[in-house]
This record gives sequence, C-alpha cells and structure tokens, in this order.
Amino acid sequence: MEGVSMVRIDRKSSIESEPRTLGFDQIQYAREAALYVLNTKTIEEAMTIFMKGLEPVVSTARHNENTMIDTEDEELESTEDQLRLPAGRRDIASAPF
Repeated sequence: MEGVSMVRIDRKSSIESEPRTLGFDQIQYAREAALYVLNTKTIEEAMTIFMKGLEPVVSTARHNENTMIDTEDEELESTEDQLRLPAGRRDIASAPF
C-alpha cells in the first residue's frame, strides 16, 4: 500500500450546527427586558425595538413546477374560526421569542 495517502475527513456532529437554545435564566431575563420596554416606551418605539434586525421570511408553496397554490380567503376565514384564542387576559411577556 505504498503511495496511498490517507486523507482525514473532519466531520462535525449535526447538533453542533443547530442554533443554541436559551437557558431558563436567559429566558427570564428576556421577559423582564421585554416588560421594561413595554412599560417605558410607546407601542411604536417598542415595535421598532422588537422588530430591529428581523428579515421577512419568503416562501412559496408550489403545486407543480409551473403553478403556485393559491389560498382562498374562505379557507383562511374557516381556519380563523377553528383557531380562536381563549377569552381573558394573557401575559404578553410569556410569548415565545
């Protein structure tokens, strides 16, 4: 086996390429910071702060290569009826970030 060079392949576990999750303390800190912003800023200023750095997600569903699926308003209305949120006050700071 002379003349055969061994090439080392550096592999990385797929878990290492996944985004890191927040710890409980980090989530609690983010909630407190969000509440502070909501309590000290106008709604417009708060929205600007929360939306800063976000980019719109662009995706299209395709039926086949040439035609796009068109979602009818009727389908959206029927879905809204099925997804009614429970009445009552919700803690706005417990929404996922």
